[in-house]
Amino acid sequence: MSKQIVSVDAGNGGVNAVMSLGNGRYRSVYFPSVRAAATGDSLGLGKELEIQYSFIDWYGHRYVLGDDVLRVTRRHMERHSGPNRYGNELHQFLIASAVAQLGVKAGGVDLTLFAPPGIYIDAKKAMEERIRNAGEVSIQLKGDRKPRAFTYDNITVWPEGVGAVACFILDDQGELVGTDLLDGETLVMDLGFYTLDALKLVDGNFNPEELQHATFENGGVMSHVLDPILRVVKKQGEDFSLLTADDVDRVIRLGLVSEDYTLKAAGYEIDLEPLVTKHRERYAEWIANNIVDNIFAGFRGIKSVILVGGGALLVEDYLREWYGDKLLNRKKQAATRKIHPVDFNAVGGLRFALRRVKQGSPT
Repeated sequence: MSKQIVSVDAGNGGVNAVMSLGNGRYRSVYFPSVRAAATGDSLGLGKELEIQYSFIDWYGHRYVLGDDVLRVTRRHMERHSGPNRYGNELHQFLIASAVAQLGVKAGGVDLTLFAPPGIYIDAKKAMEERIRNAGEVSIQLKGDRKPRAFTYDNITVWPEGVGAVACFILDDQGELVGTDLLDGETLVMDLGFYTLDALKLVDGNFNPEELQHATFENGGVMSHVLDPILRVVKKQGEDFSLLTADDVDRVIRLGLVSEDYTLKAAGYEIDLEPLVTKHRERYAEWIANNIVDNIFAGFRGIKSVILVGGGALLVEDYLREWYGDKLLNRKKQAATRKIHPVDFNAVGGLRFALRRVKQGSPT
């Protein structure tokens, strides 16, 4: 049995990962799914006069990752979206970076991953084959004296959204909590960076007949919130012309915590809160019109709706106002009240893995 149990939701927008520490405790890490080539060179001027940042060595190349890309270097910024990303080199890099940042240095890892339900079968096969064929992972974080070397002894791939279900029916140690929340039909809506996934379950079981309505391309936060705000920001002047959707995303992520939505560039500041309010409401309206009412009949016949992902907090209040108690309130359930919607998949995947390991199942 692999003692290092890790669950990684390496999405288009960000990577959420958790590792079991035993006794229901876990360590977590998050970073945006963007990297850029870097040298890691230092002028030797010290912390007071020189930018301090982390870098990662990966098979002969050095990268900065996540928010450090915006802070340190925007040259050769690299993302990859679309069905071919699953299990490819960049995807493997994001996964390995998360595993290393969680503290894994060597040995075997029991790894749980996720793929969009609309392409789940093909993506699962690609991820398993590519990651297994890559063999032992070698990665070195800044400060490491030597590369970390570990293997993925077991790889489990779940449809995105299934992890959220586990959060409601399993506790932090993978034990059933004994609830009827998922009796009847449940709809899991995962609002990601590029896509919106809608996964229907019946009595807690995945319904494969709903795959045709599972993944909505361009239904995520990027098209409906980030890009419209970025267009307005760039019109404010040339000093804002080099900003990207990642800059807007960072402001929103921090603003949801601090309520400060200030975007800074070249000594100028813009308060994005009015734009965020405008476009998150429009996003909620789009979801209601095109998905909830048009495809799922206004949630008629569906007992419970679970919102997952980075976009959940942007539209949750509007959808709850319009559709009431159909939306499960994570804050009122003991098993979920401490979990952020963006972490649902990763935490749920970990709970599934803990239960599987306790039962002695190999997969």
